[in-house]
Amino acid sequence: MSNVPGVSRQIPPAPFYRRRQLLRRAGLIALVVVVVVAGAVFALLNRQPSLTDSADAFDESLSDIMGRIRAENEAVVTRHPDEYKTVLVLLPMSGDASTTGMGLDTVRHALQGSYLAQVWRNKEDSASPYIRLLVGDISPGAWEETVEDVLSQVESERLVAAVGLGASIDATKQVIERLSTDKFAMVAAVLTSDELQKHDALVRVAPLNSDQAEASVRFAVKAIPALKPVIVMDTNPGDSYSRTLSASFDRTLAGVVDARRRAQPLTFDSSVKASGTVIGNIAESVCNSESNTVFYAGRALHLPALLRGLSLSRRCAERGINVIAGDDTSENSHPVANPIWNDSSGKIRLYYTALAHSANISDGSSAVLAAIKSRFGNGDDRGYVRLFPEETLDDGQAIMHHDALYVAIKAIDRYAKERLESLGPPEVAAMLRSGTISVQGASGDISIDRDGNPSRQSIPVLELTPYGRTTFATWASPVPSGDPGQ
Repeated sequence: MSNVPGVSRQIPPAPFYRRRQLLRRAGLIALVVVVVVAGAVFALLNRQPSLTDSADAFDESLSDIMGRIRAENEAVVTRHPDEYKTVLVLLPMSGDASTTGMGLDTVRHALQGSYLAQVWRNKEDSASPYIRLLVGDISPGAWEETVEDVLSQVESERLVAAVGLGASIDATKQVIERLSTDKFAMVAAVLTSDELQKHDALVRVAPLNSDQAEASVRFAVKAIPALKPVIVMDTNPGDSYSRTLSASFDRTLAGVVDARRRAQPLTFDSSVKASGTVIGNIAESVCNSESNTVFYAGRALHLPALLRGLSLSRRCAERGINVIAGDDTSENSHPVANPIWNDSSGKIRLYYTALAHSANISDGSSAVLAAIKSRFGNGDDRGYVRLFPEETLDDGQAIMHHDALYVAIKAIDRYAKERLESLGPPEVAAMLRSGTISVQGASGDISIDRDGNPSRQSIPVLELTPYGRTTFATWASPVPSGDPGQ
C-alpha cells in the first residue's frame, strides 16, 4: 500500500496499444544494434589490408609495379618458405601531392627502385634470407592505421624493417616517432630535413638539407659572378623540408656572401589559398631588386608560379636571373608539352641539388660499381631499362629507393647468417645505427654514421629546362673548398 492514505501502490497495467508500442520500440532498438554490430564486423572482415602487395590496392598507374612485386613475393614464398624476411615500403600511396609531397610518378619510380633491389637480391640461389616486400600507405589520412598494422603484424608477416618513408612532412614525422618507440628499423630514401635526426631506429641515405644548401651555395659562388642572393621561403608550419632548407640557405650564405649583397628573405605560406598571389608579388619584388640569384626553399608544386612571374618581368628577362632549389624540384623533372615558364631569352635558369641522377649510372667515368650500373642498364633482363623501358631515372627516385633497400639488406645480412629465426626490427635498427654500415650504391658510396646520417662527398647539381628536362651541370661538395669532391 502507498504511504498516501487512500492511494494504492499497485500500478495498473498499461493499455494493450501501449504495450505493443513499447515492444515495437525495443525491437527497433535491438535491430539497430544488430545492424551496427554486423556492419562493424563486415567492415573489419572486409577491410583492405594496409600492408599489401595487391596489384589493385592503389591507383591504377601503380598496378603494374604492384603486380610485379606480388609475383616476386609469391616466387619467394613458394621456393623458400622458411628462408625469407619481409621489408615494408612505406610511401604516401593516396592523397594529393600538395599534402603528401610526392606525386604518383614519384611513388611509382620509388616502388620500381625498391622492386629492382628486391629482384637482384633474390636472383641468387644463396641469397638467404630472401626478401619479400609489402607496401603501406602513410598518407596524412592513412598513416595511423598503417602503423597499427605494422606493429601488430611483426611476427605474422616476418617484418624486419621499413624503407621509403615519403617526404619530410608532419605525417612522416608522426610515423617515424611511433615506429621509433618500438625500435622498428627504418631506412629513409629521400628524407632530407635536418629536424628528423633524433630517432634511434632511423637512418637515411639522402644528403641532409644542410648539406644540399652548402653544396648549392658553393656551386653558385663559383658559377655566378658577383653573387647577389635572395632567399624565397615557404613558411608553412607543417613542412619541415622547406623550413630546414631555408635555415640552411641563410646560414651558409651568411658565411660566404657579404651582408650588403644579400637581400632580406621573401616569404609565402603554401598552406593558405592566396599563396599563388603572394608568389607573384615576390617575383615582381625580385625583378625590381638588384638580386641576381634566388635560393628557393619550398616545394616543387609552387616553384612554377615563381618562375612564371620572373619570366613575365622584362627586367628579369633582360638581365637574367638564376633560381637554385633543393631536391624536391625533381617532382618537376618530367617532359611536358607546355613550358613550365616562358623564357625566350634563355636567361632565367633553374638549378637544383639532386639526390641522384642517371649520370651516376650511365657515365663510364663515375665511381659507381659496374655491377650496380648493370642493375639500371639494358645489358641484363633484370636491368631497369629492360624492365621499365618507358620510364626515366632523372628524378632519382628509383635510384634512391633502390639504395635504401640495399642498405637495409646490408644490415639484415649482418645478423641473418647466424640468427635468422630471431631476427627482428630492433636487431636491424641496432645494426643500422652501429656506424658499421656502408654500401657502394647507385647514388654513390654511402656510409651511415652513428647518428643515422649518410656521409656524402659530392652532390649532383642539375639544370631543369622549361619543358621539364634535366641536364647534368656539375658535382658540388658540402664541405669546404679544397676537398676532392669540390
